[in-house]
Amino acid sequence: MKRLQRRIALLPATAMVLSTILVPGMAFAEEADKAGVVVEENAESNTGYTVSFTYHNEEATNVQIMGGFQFYVENDENLYGGGYNLAEGDSAANYMVAPEDWSKDADLWHAGDAGYIADMVESEDGTWTYTIDLPGGCYLYQYKVSYDDGENYEAVIDPENIPYCNEIGAHQTRSQFYVPYDAEKHSENEDWTWLTPAEKEEDRGTLLQENYPGLDDTERPVEIYLPAHYDAEREEEYKVLYLSHGGGGEEGDWFYQGNAGNIVDRLVAEGNAEEFVMVAMNNSQLEWDYDKIYENMKDYLIPYIEENFNVSKEAEDRAFAGLSMGGMTTSELWYRDPGLFGYFGVFSGASTANFPEVDDYSAYAAPNMYVAAGWEDMALQNSSYQTDSDRTTVGFGDKLTAAGIEYNGGEEIYIVQGGHDWFTWPQIIRHYVETTLWK
Repeated sequence: MKRLQRRIALLPATAMVLSTILVPGMAFAEEADKAGVVVEENAESNTGYTVSFTYHNEEATNVQIMGGFQFYVENDENLYGGGYNLAEGDSAANYMVAPEDWSKDADLWHAGDAGYIADMVESEDGTWTYTIDLPGGCYLYQYKVSYDDGENYEAVIDPENIPYCNEIGAHQTRSQFYVPYDAEKHSENEDWTWLTPAEKEEDRGTLLQENYPGLDDTERPVEIYLPAHYDAEREEEYKVLYLSHGGGGEEGDWFYQGNAGNIVDRLVAEGNAEEFVMVAMNNSQLEWDYDKIYENMKDYLIPYIEENFNVSKEAEDRAFAGLSMGGMTTSELWYRDPGLFGYFGVFSGASTANFPEVDDYSAYAAPNMYVAAGWEDMALQNSSYQTDSDRTTVGFGDKLTAAGIEYNGGEEIYIVQGGHDWFTWPQIIRHYVETTLWK
């Protein structure tokens, strides 16, 4: 087996780093070294695949692995909204399904991309190992390392499977691997082929890491996805989707953890979307001050993109979408300037405290509004619902309906199977691009 090659080239003339979106850092079956993570076919496993982790640390006293290795039964009412309807004293953890209990016929879905923790086993030479059978899916993981007999743990990226975005400037904190879909052993729920690299290399876009002059005279990072056939001289300018991560995140999240570039590559190759540019900023740097985020977006980032890339300057050709705190950011940008973008995508949470109270909502109804979340998503509906600080997806939908503002083309909130995690958001952006964006 050999590791998937990283294809990164320095471009000194523009001081940017360019990488083809091949998802280096995502270990595939038969493409990983014996160190780090290895995904192997196993005819004796009910999932068809066994995943083995190997980490070397002679100084550690304890090592755990933390990843998205658990499941739940589709539309389990106990897990709606992350357990919103549970009785006091009950816990959503009581209804999660452990990997050893996974079954093809149980109608299970992934949820909790960091919800499973297990102890790794140490050998005499300081090598720590863990083995698990898993069905198809794209999984995130990290090691938790202790040097004081388990009193304290620190998070460690798998040094043999470094996130590829980190090599072009991002600071991702989890590694990733992919288990292929097996039609005989898996249900269709485990088919995540749609977020892997496009089959043909010529259909794969590129990812740039740049710094732009932002608010407060500060150089700020941005990751820019260019479609596979991007042409700086094309007569028709490209449309742009601006993407925000969530709390604690950064500009690399959507392209690494969310595989947004791969998803769009495949949709374009299949004829289900037109080519467009994606831009992911870092709003953590602005401490989620929505006024600053709005000013930085309007006066700095958008002008930078429009000056340096062949993109449209028309609002109708711009979109903004975000998840969690990024979803709240999306709603706040809409409150401040509904005409700045032609499309808004509010994923897994929104801010309702500043919902405009006006007599005429026509300006707010003009852009296309899309609202989505996961079934087991704590932001779908939680204890803040119908309070002055309502941050829920359902609460935002209620506000839109009361104001007579159509969203999702007149349909209800789009709900996928998943939690407040990177099992949910790739599904949402796939649906958003395929059904709504630029349609």
